Order: sequence, then structure tokens, then C-alpha cells
Amino acid sequence: MRSRRRYLAVRLHTKEKLPSESTFRNAVWQQLQELYGELGVSRIGFWLIAYRQESHAAILRCQHDQVEPLRAALAAMTNCNSTPLLLHVVGISGTIRKAVSLLPQLDARDVIKPRKHR
Repeated sequence: MRSRRRYLAVRLHTKEKLPSESTFRNAVWQQLQELYGELGVSRIGFWLIAYRQESHAAILRCQHDQVEPLRAALAAMTNCNSTPLLLHVVGISGTIRKAVSLLPQLDARDVIKPRKHR
């Protein structure tokens, strides 16, 4: 059976330039590890689905029963690579399409294509 997932539409608020996609992803991952450890991070199933610096928007994926731990980690983040940052969850969805529609500044082309594992 396929695992159920939830997609969090997130607005990023900062007065400075946002960090790159990989820097943001690593900062969220680091925050999750600090709060929940490796086992907790694996249960959450965090994945960055879409990220756009210009529009200050991102879509994050997690397991359907791990939304609250991910939201707690996002609320605890105060900076990203020494850039002051505030994350605001606009909405939660069961599909990527709906999550993209929650952030009008995002486009379907902003969705990051997953890499194939070898």
C-alpha cells in the first residue's frame, strides 16, 4: 500500500536575500535532526517539493501523521545560514496540485523533479 503524504505550502519572510534551495533544505533537515534525531527525521519523511527564492515560497512534503512535528520544527527555525527567517505555513494539502494553488506565486514548473535512485 502506498504511504499517504501531506504537502505544506510555506511562505518565507525575511528582509534579506533568501538562501539557495540546497541551503534551505539542509537548514530544515538540520532543525529536524536537532529536535527529533535521525529516527524522528526518518519517520517524518521530509522532502522539499518546490522552492522559489524570488517569490519567497516553498512546498514541503511529510507523512500524513507527521504534520505537527514538521510544523513545530518550522516554527522553531529562526534563521537559515545566518539569515533571519520566519516560516509561515499557509496551508496543508493532500496533493501537490492543491499545494501549488495555495501559493499563487508558485507555478507547476517550480516543482522539483525527484531524482531516480540507482
